[in-house]
Amino acid sequence: MEEQRNMEEPVLEVPFNENISSPAENQQAQNNNTVQNSSIIPQLERRLARDAATLQNLIQSGTLNKQQGQYYMSQLAKKSFEIERLKHDFARPAQNFSGAFDEFNSEKPNFFNIDGRSDVLNYLKNSNVNVDKDEITRISQMVEKLENCAVQRYLRKQAHEKALNDENEAAKRKLTANAQNSSSAGNKNRAFTREQIGRMSGAEFTKNENLIMEQLRKGLIH
Repeated sequence: MEEQRNMEEPVLEVPFNENISSPAENQQAQNNNTVQNSSIIPQLERRLARDAATLQNLIQSGTLNKQQGQYYMSQLAKKSFEIERLKHDFARPAQNFSGAFDEFNSEKPNFFNIDGRSDVLNYLKNSNVNVDKDEITRISQMVEKLENCAVQRYLRKQAHEKALNDENEAAKRKLTANAQNSSSAGNKNRAFTREQIGRMSGAEFTKNENLIMEQLRKGLIH
């Protein structure tokens, strides 16, 4: 008889999985914040107490062995913890977006009254998202971080463009200097003609006098 009891695991109503462990129902209960939702708590506590008494009787009567009894006790402990969590959620007052925003705005006034930030605020107002003051604070911190990253990217881009411009200007100056040096060297190697010397102004002759005299000595001027 004892072996038959151990082999056949008894059916025990482990309380209300569908009522406690469903996130959708818990969120709905918290959002509505009605007397009907609040009345769930006593109902769950009564069912937990009933199952605890049933489990105690089954253990004492030997219907459940030690291992089975420990398993069901752990399940009831989980349900007790979940009930306490629900009680905490129901006790927390619901806060609509307007109230949450007013609380945030009292600490950081006009934070969203800036181009770009106002778009974030309009999204929060019109999207029906469930946010409290702490969540708005986290969003504002994220907005500030994005803005700072954008500024840093702009500064890096400006610095990169300035470096490129400086390199281009240096290259242009180098090319210009090389061209001028080449032109000067070419003038020194070019022999004047008598016609060119005759058309020179006094200033031009003075500037090129040494070169002209050197070319005359070498017999280069014809």
